[in-house]
Amino acid sequence: MTTSQKVLIGAAAAAVIVGGVAIGLTVSRTPDKLDLSTIHTEAAEETMASSETAATAPETMESTEQKPDASSSITADLETYTSGKVSIQYPVVSNLEDQELQTKINELLKNNALSVIEANAIDTENDQMDIKCSVISVNRSRLTATYQGTLNVQGAAHPTNLFYSNTVSMTQAADLGFSDFTDAYTMAGYVLSDDVQFLNLTSDELSAVLEYRSSLSLETLTELFESADFPLNQEGEWPQSFSYEKQGAICFSLPVPHALGDYVIVSYDPVTK
Repeated sequence: MTTSQKVLIGAAAAAVIVGGVAIGLTVSRTPDKLDLSTIHTEAAEETMASSETAATAPETMESTEQKPDASSSITADLETYTSGKVSIQYPVVSNLEDQELQTKINELLKNNALSVIEANAIDTENDQMDIKCSVISVNRSRLTATYQGTLNVQGAAHPTNLFYSNTVSMTQAADLGFSDFTDAYTMAGYVLSDDVQFLNLTSDELSAVLEYRSSLSLETLTELFESADFPLNQEGEWPQSFSYEKQGAICFSLPVPHALGDYVIVSYDPVTK
C-alpha cells in the first residue's frame, strides 16, 4: 500500500480522518426532533487505573498495578505492545473463575487494540504511533476501554489524532457496539439537533464543529454509526466512529477535519432527554 493510501487517516482539513474515508457530504435539513426518551443504558461502574509501562522490544510488559472493581474481584491491568516506532497500551483482565473464558477475553482485547496497525497499513519502522488506553469500567458484565493517541505517518504534513474504544462482554468474550447501546438513526438525529452535547470543547471549537455539522446529512450519519465499533467488517476496514457507555451516558466519536482535531466526542444522556 502506498504512503498516500496510508495517510487516509491523516488527511487534509476537508477530509474525515480516523476511518480513512473522505466524506463527500451534502447539506441536509435537520430532521424533526426525534423522540429520544426510549433509549436506555446500563450505568457503568467506574473503576480502573492507568498504569503505564515502559517498552523495550516488540513484545508486551506487564503493569504491576491492579485496582479491583468495587462490586467484584475482577481486575484489569494495562500492558504495552511495542514494535519499532509503535507503542499501544491495552487491558488484560484477571481473576475470572473461568480461565478459558478469561483467555478468550484477553485475546480479543489485545487483537482489537492492535488491529489499528494492519487496518491502517502502518509501517511500524517508519510511522510513529503512540496509543494510551484508559479502562472506563470493568465488572462481571463487561469491560469498557478507550484508546487515544497520535499517528505520524512518514512524509505526512502533520500528525493525526486517534480515538477508538472497545466494549467486551465478560460472559461471552464478544464485542459490544453501537447497536447494543442505542440505534444509529436516533443518534444521527441527535447529532443534528439543537440538543447535541460535545465533550471538552471550548466555545470557539464548538462553533467550528457546529458549522462543519451543517454539511452533514441524516443519511450520512446513520450510515456512519451503523458501521461503528468492533468487530471490523469482512474487508477489515477501520470504523469511522467508536462508541462506549460511561456512567449511564452514551458517548461516541464523530470524525471531523484535521483543523478541528480529527474527531470530537458526542455525549447523550438518556436521563435528560
